[in-house]
Amino acid sequence: MLALQNCITTSRTVTFILQSNKADIPNFETWYAGHVTRWAADPVMKWAKEARNSIEKQGDLKGHSQVRAEIIAGYLSGPETKWMPQLLFRSPQAIWRSVPRKFQIPHILENGTLLIERRWVDSNLPETEVLEALAHVYGEFCSTIQDLLAVNKLTVPPELDRTRPDPMGELAMNRAIYLSMADGSITGHRFFRKPVETPTEADKKKLAKRYGREHSWERLRSARTFREVAEAYFERARVLMRRDRIHYSFVFLLRDLRVIQIIRADHPSRASRYVLMRDFARLAHIAKADAVIYLGETWTAHGDDVPASGFAVDAKNRGEAIMLTAANSKGEHFQLTSEITRQHPGSSKVRALGPVEVETEGFPFLFVPFFQMWGCLDEEAMMRSFDQMDEMGIQTPVLNEE
Repeated sequence: MLALQNCITTSRTVTFILQSNKADIPNFETWYAGHVTRWAADPVMKWAKEARNSIEKQGDLKGHSQVRAEIIAGYLSGPETKWMPQLLFRSPQAIWRSVPRKFQIPHILENGTLLIERRWVDSNLPETEVLEALAHVYGEFCSTIQDLLAVNKLTVPPELDRTRPDPMGELAMNRAIYLSMADGSITGHRFFRKPVETPTEADKKKLAKRYGREHSWERLRSARTFREVAEAYFERARVLMRRDRIHYSFVFLLRDLRVIQIIRADHPSRASRYVLMRDFARLAHIAKADAVIYLGETWTAHGDDVPASGFAVDAKNRGEAIMLTAANSKGEHFQLTSEITRQHPGSSKVRALGPVEVETEGFPFLFVPFFQMWGCLDEEAMMRSFDQMDEMGIQTPVLNEE
């Protein structure tokens, strides 16, 4: 907590330096007044000012630690608690042991994750995590300095943007612990950024040699609709599948038909996939993405081969396919699929890829976290899909029963 208080008091240095140099800044009073007015209307900036004064006069913030727990066992929201004082629980395992018995059903125990979030809050800003608030304050100061340089026609150092707090800090993984609902053991994941390097001429030659002319992205360059963008990526995925015999899972976040982030989406279990899709939606919110594509290999089952669980991986006569599922903030969604035929059972060699099948009906439960984030969840379509699964004999556990 001491480091947080030091950060709050030190932040005042920025405004002190600005005001002490106002004689050298043209139209300073008019320019600075606009920022002060904006800060006065910002509850977090107002809190930071009052917190700084409180620390200087009283020497401490009235902060305390809180915890909140939620069961993640599907793409829909699961049962959760409110924020509670951390002192009520001795350990994360104590929270896990306190989960009501009505939630300890087979599906949750096998595929569920208990997310336990922790946050520090100040009594005068009870709904916002202190680190999140400080990141906002720092971002405001960065924007102010950038504006000052811009209005004076000066170059903005690239380091200024690079020093902004990583927005990935908003993800639960940075302030939480994940426990398996099965045994209370620690599980979970972390995201790490990796810059995409521009291919060299040598790299391009290797690509051409391995994939032939088909490695070209000409179709993507001419794409004018979301569907055309997705079809271009699926075309490339089919080429990779035939040549490499495998296609890892990826999530593509798009804005205005352009891919802005590519995320490796391989996951060891169904439970981890439920957790990942929630965080992918959060990343989409942070990046202001308006569309998402999920691309990778999948198991398939048709007709009478569909198991009671509804999961193709459990089917006795399951098949393989490469699949692209896509959705956008308008609520539009579709799926592209190509069945994979191997040389023989147990072989990795691909004998053939089936024709591209397009599906626009049904409901993509995978993207429920995205639809909720975008405010375009079609609950009627979702309920129709539940009814269809009931007719097929597929079991759909209800996690939020009172």
